[in-house]
Amino acid sequence: MAIANRDMNKVVENDTPIHDWYRFVLSFPPHLVRDYCDRLGVGPADRVLDPFCGTGTVLVECKKLGISSIGIEAHPMSAFASAVKVDWLPGPDDLLSHATRVAAAAERSVAAVAGGCEPFLLRRRICC
Repeated sequence: MAIANRDMNKVVENDTPIHDWYRFVLSFPPHLVRDYCDRLGVGPADRVLDPFCGTGTVLVECKKLGISSIGIEAHPMSAFASAVKVDWLPGPDDLLSHATRVAAAAERSVAAVAGGCEPFLLRRRICC
């Protein structure tokens, strides 16, 4: 996929579920990592070191390409985001099941506090 020069530093739509769930100003788009790996001939037999891995863009893209990688990050929040992004052990069904249980518990909790008000109405009052 060819990317126009004006869009080189933007996250493309296919990458947003992994790389766009938080705001991190110093990051760069994942397609650059893929492009550099391709241009430099980096493949599954290689290992990539990212000594300032930030939120893990290089690590995630290497993992998607089957390339071993090592990341180092001193900032706790960035290191946490990076660790979460490369932990692919929970399957989609497990995540959906857990999210459904969390949502149900939250709705019960809100209903108890709201005294029977609809959760949507309570959220609307809080937001206004």
